[in-house]
Amino acid sequence: MLFTFIKVAYKQRNSLMDKFVVKKGKKRTMSGHAKITEDEAKNADLKAHEKCEESTKTKGAGQSNEEHGHGVHADKKRAKHDGFQLLQVRGDLFSCPESDSLVHCISQDCHMGKGIAVLFKKKFGRVEELKRQGQKPGGVAVLKTEQRYVYYLVTKEKYWQKPTYRSLESSLRAMKTHCEQHQVSRLAMPRIGCGLDRLQWDRVSQMVQNIFSDTDMTITVYTI
Repeated sequence: MLFTFIKVAYKQRNSLMDKFVVKKGKKRTMSGHAKITEDEAKNADLKAHEKCEESTKTKGAGQSNEEHGHGVHADKKRAKHDGFQLLQVRGDLFSCPESDSLVHCISQDCHMGKGIAVLFKKKFGRVEELKRQGQKPGGVAVLKTEQRYVYYLVTKEKYWQKPTYRSLESSLRAMKTHCEQHQVSRLAMPRIGCGLDRLQWDRVSQMVQNIFSDTDMTITVYTI
């Protein structure tokens, strides 16, 4: 009897010990699982943070490039706008800086008997030299002085005729070509084609802007 009781008690003790070991193992296993889960969460948070920073940097770089590109575009647009200038001032045309080349309109016969053409004729002369250039309506005759060029836009055949917008445009384009070939950057002129020639300044000024808008030239228009 006693031996049987001791044997049963021993078995119960071993059973309790096994349960304790299993429970302890489970506890240890759960503890290890919790630790792994916590490490994975930390790694996931770290990766998410790094990805967020990378995304922010990429976005920032994109915005910077976009802003830079917009700035370049704005600079190009501004340069184009500021490259050509059409200025209108009150004053004597011949008081302009000597570095400014002069412009006015004449007829093919180089008569220059009225208006501001008379002043050009007195100041610069060389009428025969102008005639020898043989320019017809739509062309431009040119005199060279020490400081500048003087442009004679030939817009009609005879002095008593009236120019057309077409002949004036053609003469302006011929002058533009000469200016580009000889690095002329500044011109001074009256309201060409208007006055005695009766063209409308609003239309002429728009024509001048359209023709010279792609240059870096400055054209100053003088009125009294």
